[in-house]
Amino acid sequence: MIDAAKENTEAIGLGEDYFKGKELTADSNYHSTASLEKCVTEGIDAYIPDPNFRKRDPRFKNQGRYKPKKKRKLFKLEDFVYDQASESYICPGGERLTIRARHAKIRFKVYKRYGAPEGVCLKCKLRRCCMPSPTAKRKFLAIDLGWPAEDLIGKMVEKIDSEKGKERYERRLAIIEPVFANIRTHKRLDRFTLRGQPKVNVQWLIFCMIHNIDKIVNFGSGFA
Repeated sequence: MIDAAKENTEAIGLGEDYFKGKELTADSNYHSTASLEKCVTEGIDAYIPDPNFRKRDPRFKNQGRYKPKKKRKLFKLEDFVYDQASESYICPGGERLTIRARHAKIRFKVYKRYGAPEGVCLKCKLRRCCMPSPTAKRKFLAIDLGWPAEDLIGKMVEKIDSEKGKERYERRLAIIEPVFANIRTHKRLDRFTLRGQPKVNVQWLIFCMIHNIDKIVNFGSGFA
């Protein structure tokens, strides 16, 4: 996306360093180490939230009110007793979970992972209160060790959770989402009517041009 945007800006006479120092906001689907490394290389001030940022933001605390409630209450980490001498956890059923990995990377973060012996969880009477899935074969515990010191992911999480990060991402919601709403609802492009990528690309670009012309007509008079 950045490379394509640079091609467009260079085509109209802007230099290749045009994006240096500029702010970029993108939704959580773009959140990855590769994306953040690209922004650092290009000198772009990026704001790209991780998939769990809404869970940490108090403004979204009621977002799950329409979701069906889980009927089962599963055991939490505090229900497991830590045995420091053997570096293991004792589950509510009396089984011992031993260490399986000291630095397991799960969704960008680092965890210490403990697991129960194979087979013991299949016959446990507390299985329903412990296993997140009926088909799970044994219990695992993941202890959060935080972000690697050099990891760009952790730095971006801190940036998004800051007051400036929240303000910048809130602006993105008001700038980007209405574009798709306008093209789909007001311009009636709720599906492509042509087949083949070349034809679909042309149809999409025509609707983008119509959207941009509409913006110029309504809001561009002050820049003439």
